[in-house]
Amino acid sequence: MKYVTEFFFCSQKLLEHVPELKEIYSCIESVPWRDNFSITIDGVIYQHQSAYNRALGLEFAKSSWKSEPLLCDNPRLIGDFQKNDIFVEVQFGNSATLYRDYYKFHYGVLHRLLSLAVLIVPVRPTEFFPTRPKSVTNMAEFDLACRYFNLLPLPVPIVVIGLLHG
Repeated sequence: MKYVTEFFFCSQKLLEHVPELKEIYSCIESVPWRDNFSITIDGVIYQHQSAYNRALGLEFAKSSWKSEPLLCDNPRLIGDFQKNDIFVEVQFGNSATLYRDYYKFHYGVLHRLLSLAVLIVPVRPTEFFPTRPKSVTNMAEFDLACRYFNLLPLPVPIVVIGLLHG
């Protein structure tokens, strides 16, 4: 899959020396984009966002990333993947979840549980998921995440990766 990247409170040049970031890009590149993406695991067929979540999960597992890392038990703050001090959140949900993700990232940095947060979202959700029902609106997406993270006053090192269709 192809992608675009934006950096907040960290530089691309500095991150060129972070091997985990290269692994993240490799995992994304290993999952193809299709207008009606599905994956079968243990006889179960997954489609759309659950298929992409499962496919990315398989790729991250191949590179020995921890799945569902726990940052805090109360309130329960769980991510999608973590390796060393790099924390990844894949977000295909409602745009309001971007604030929750930012809170997780801030909490993790503040408590020295992570040094870099990575958010993976589609660039244009309706084009990324063209077969998804049109009633699903207000999804988390790349441009909106970048606008939010630019406005929030607490400096948290975040890499936002926007997944492209096509």
